Formats: sequence, structure tokens, C-alpha cells
Amino acid sequence: MNVGELCRRITEFGFMLFDAEFALAVNPHVIEGLPAKKKKLLWAREKGSPLRAGSQISDYLSIVEARDYSYLMNDGGVIQIAFVFDAGRIARHRLVHHPCPFPVDSREIARSGEGPVPLADFIIETFMDDPGEHLLLRSPVRFDYDPDRAADFHPASHLTINDSECRIPVRAPLRFDTFMKFVLDNFYSETRRHRRIQEALVLRQEEECLSEHDRRRVFLDWRHPESRSAS
Repeated sequence: MNVGELCRRITEFGFMLFDAEFALAVNPHVIEGLPAKKKKLLWAREKGSPLRAGSQISDYLSIVEARDYSYLMNDGGVIQIAFVFDAGRIARHRLVHHPCPFPVDSREIARSGEGPVPLADFIIETFMDDPGEHLLLRSPVRFDYDPDRAADFHPASHLTINDSECRIPVRAPLRFDTFMKFVLDNFYSETRRHRRIQEALVLRQEEECLSEHDRRRVFLDWRHPESRSAS
């Protein structure tokens, strides 16, 4: 699968989640040219705007208000999918699941007879008078891959949770299907019963990138015993 096909597939998978009412909103994905003929694949966003990150309430609200996401899930969780490809191979990625810091019920968001209430407005109106009473202590989960910056305690592929200095070694860069399978299985268990969504995720074994230093640490490993040939 080439980059253009993957771009369309990521968008189409988002609308599959939307049609099944697992997502509240989906952004189309686009391809941007980079120097040295590299290509960046990410959600459509305002050019020049910073790539928002962080785990504070204000960070989350900024992401939602700016629609700075691939998918906005039905519990307010945000999924961000960004890849850089070089000659058809993954050169970098930033794959994020940012949970909503408050207990959002999608039925409440749609309570207005005039249409859905914007999520950020709903959170501000419902929870921000006394955020401590409703706050859920949830950490964003971010998978980064950047082999050019690899060093001891900064693995080429790593998982960050709870703290920006946390970089748990990961066996390989994650393909789109592997990342979505991880997120849906662990944070959206109801999708396990949705046959079309499960069959849409085609798993393929990724190429290992662990250094000798990484191998001496606790790291995240997985296998796809029934993997099929796909990108």
C-alpha cells in the first residue's frame, strides 16, 4: 500500500468509526511534501499552527477547539495520527490517544434540539466551575518513532505515558493498523464486537528497531501470528 492509499484508508476508517457512532468527528487526512522527497501524512489542519501536545486540561481543550485531531471519539478521547515516509518506508511517526479528562456522555452533547453542542463548550459549561470534582486522572498515550534521534534512554521507537521523560522502548515503529488495534482493544472495548471494524484492521509484522541498550531494559513487544501482507 502506497502513501496515497494509506492516506485515504485512514480517513475512510475514521468515517467507519463515525458511522458506527464510536466517533463524534473525523478529519480528512492529507499528504504534504517535505525536503529530500519525504512525505508527511497527517490530519488536515491549519498550516503553520503548532502541533499541540501536553496533558493539562488546557492542552486538551486547545486540541478540541482547534479540531487538531484525526478522530474525536464518542467519549471525548482524541486520536492523532501523523507519519513521515521516506521512499515508502516509515521514517517517523507520532501516534497519540489523548483521553478526555472528564466523564463525557455523547448523548449529553447532542441534547440540544438545534444540533450537537461543541465538545469544548460542553466541557466548559458542565465541568469547569468545579473541575476537581469531575476530573479523571488519565494520561495521554503516545507512540513516537524517530530513529535519527535515537540514544540511550531515548529509543528510536518508544511509548510515553504519565511523564514527558518516560520513554518505554517499543520493539518497532507502529503501522496504522497496529496502533488502532491497540487503542480500540484497550480503550474502546465495545469495538471488539463490531465485525466490520475488526476485519478492517489488517495486521502485518513490523521491522524491529531495538538497540542493544533497549534490549537490556523492559520493552514493549508483540507478534502478529496471523499477519497478512499490507502496509
